[in-house]
Formats: sequence, structure tokens, C-alpha cells
Amino acid sequence: MTATTKPVLAKDGVQELPLTHARAQLTTLIEDARERDTFTALTVRGRRKICLVTPEWYERALAALGETDDA
Repeated sequence: MTATTKPVLAKDGVQELPLTHARAQLTTLIEDARERDTFTALTVRGRRKICLVTPEWYERALAALGETDDA
């Protein structure tokens, strides 16, 4: 059995995890966001490609930018 790669907490407080390891942990990462307000950046070769955030956080970010999600 292969050891599970754990997310690493970056200096900005966002945990990072290589995208190749995220699939097996996706449920846990989503629970972290919903229940613990922990955001995760999925990375490729050490560079952030996408972040998992809650819908509430996304809505607040849109409001702060003066935009709406009426697409």
C-alpha cells in the first residue's frame, strides 16, 4: 500500500497538495473546506493551479469585487 501524501501548509495559510495526489483525498479536502475553513491549493510541479474554497467564500469574493454570479 502506498503512503498518502499529506497537504503542506504554505506561509499564506493555504494548504497545498500536488494534483496527482488530490483525487484519493478529495472528500477529505472538501470536508476540510466546509467544516474547518481550510483552503487547499492543488499544485502541478509546485505551482498552484486551482483552489478549493466554499461557495460562501466564493460569493463573498464576488461581492468584494462588486460582481455577481448571474451567469
